[in-house]
Amino acid sequence: MIQKIRNSILLKFLCFVLIILFVLSGTFYTSYLYVRQTTQNYAETLAESLLRQSDNAISLYEENLRYNAESLYRSIVMYDLAEDGKDIREARISSYYSQIAYKNREIAAAIFYDNDMNTVVSLGKPVDMPSRQAYIRTGEDLNADRYFADSDEYYYAFYYPIYDGAGGSTAQLGMCVFILEPWRIDGTLKNILNDSVVAMQLSDSNKLDLSFHKFGDIPAGLSMEDLKSDRDYVYREGNWQNGIRISIAVSVSGNTAGSVAIRKMILVASILILLLLTVIVLFSYYQMAKPIRAIDKFIGNSIKHPERRLELHRTDEIGNVAASLDHMLDENQRMIKEIKDSKIRLYETELAQQKMEILAYRNQINPHFLYNTLSCMRDMALINDENDIAEMAMALSDIFRYAVKGSNIVTVSDEVSYIGKFARIIEYRFMGKIMINVDADDEVLDKPMIRFFLQPLVENSVFHGLESKMDAGFVNVTIKGVEGRLRMTVEDNGLGMDEETLDKVREDIRNPHENTGIGLANIIQRLRLFYGDDYTIKVRSHLDKGTVIWISVPDHMREPG
Repeated sequence: MIQKIRNSILLKFLCFVLIILFVLSGTFYTSYLYVRQTTQNYAETLAESLLRQSDNAISLYEENLRYNAESLYRSIVMYDLAEDGKDIREARISSYYSQIAYKNREIAAAIFYDNDMNTVVSLGKPVDMPSRQAYIRTGEDLNADRYFADSDEYYYAFYYPIYDGAGGSTAQLGMCVFILEPWRIDGTLKNILNDSVVAMQLSDSNKLDLSFHKFGDIPAGLSMEDLKSDRDYVYREGNWQNGIRISIAVSVSGNTAGSVAIRKMILVASILILLLLTVIVLFSYYQMAKPIRAIDKFIGNSIKHPERRLELHRTDEIGNVAASLDHMLDENQRMIKEIKDSKIRLYETELAQQKMEILAYRNQINPHFLYNTLSCMRDMALINDENDIAEMAMALSDIFRYAVKGSNIVTVSDEVSYIGKFARIIEYRFMGKIMINVDADDEVLDKPMIRFFLQPLVENSVFHGLESKMDAGFVNVTIKGVEGRLRMTVEDNGLGMDEETLDKVREDIRNPHENTGIGLANIIQRLRLFYGDDYTIKVRSHLDKGTVIWISVPDHMREPG
């Protein structure tokens, strides 16, 4: 036989072909195992990532509900239950609840129970509490049930226990319950999962299947139990989070678009090996094996270096896989950054509020001695027919009374009255050289605004813009209501600012710091504290002509906390 092979070119060729086919078969089988393992690893990584993102989304949502429940109770209920009558209490709670429900439209109802499960306050849609849920929780709970008599649909419910906490007490006072429509939680999870071939199921602590969704090319009629036992799917389930658990099944083949194409191309290469062996080997190495190996290596190092990306710049299936992986990592980094930014904003808000509280504590001196002294000065001035001195003493007394007023929020009318008192003192001090005029629309006088908000700007115009001016000067303050907002203007005809100083002031407005002049740091911090980002402040100034400051804020707000 060996001699025949030596003597026959055809047999040599056939032997060569058989050897190549054998090698290709071995190569195909090895590549098949390698690709399968790579896709399996990718599917497992994807399943863990999606489950982690879903759990983080649920946790973040619970944190928002916890904040709303704590805010609703601590800011209103603890005070109202002890001090107000039933009608006033329920009206005030309903007002706060409306604000929370407006920002969280999935909240269908809110109920407060005492420790005996007696309803204290019920807000929103009437709730038919199931008997199996009618007990006081000592810890947070998130589950689902049929909470409305006119609907068979399952709604989520967030149970939040209420504790006294006053004077070191830990006694439980009752429980707050938010009834939630399912679209918010389901929609959040769908947004996380809909870019992958994956199935998701939500269950509650009663092992009740709340929702089951499929994304991508998953055959119809398959349940989560079917996918759990299917070898082509990677199944993962999260831990119970206050009564809710997320289960995810990721398709191994469906989330690796290039695996089938790779096997077909290797099979074609084995048939055409006599003519295209070198080309196919090089093509397979550079176009498939190397990128897949790079993807596998990248996945292995992605935990250590989450900032890195593949960036293959390809438009084929492997490029799509790489782009999907980069997109998934970008979304994960974005969510992490949003969580960090949220915590930073919360910390900055708490810090600003603490600074304001410390400043308030410093200013809380007993003003009665000062009031009595000013009243005495006024009486003595009246006895001696010094009406101007009496009026000035009375104005100064009213200013100090306004300064120690406890609330951070006043009406526009209060602030206008205060600026009027301040204007009278300035007119006396400068003997009519400087005039302060205030013009406020009648319809905005009852609107809320921040106390001591405009006075620092008026004072700055007087002492920095007009005091050193030889001629007479004026400060005009206007407050108007335009389309649900307060438009405020402080204008003077003082010395103005040069371009360098004006640029510095505008930079201080964009990035306020502790040593910012004319009280801008305090003003902008309070704007952020009471209005968030919903405000604008602009400055225009010309040297020797004057300065104008425009401020726009909503005509409604509530005090933080």
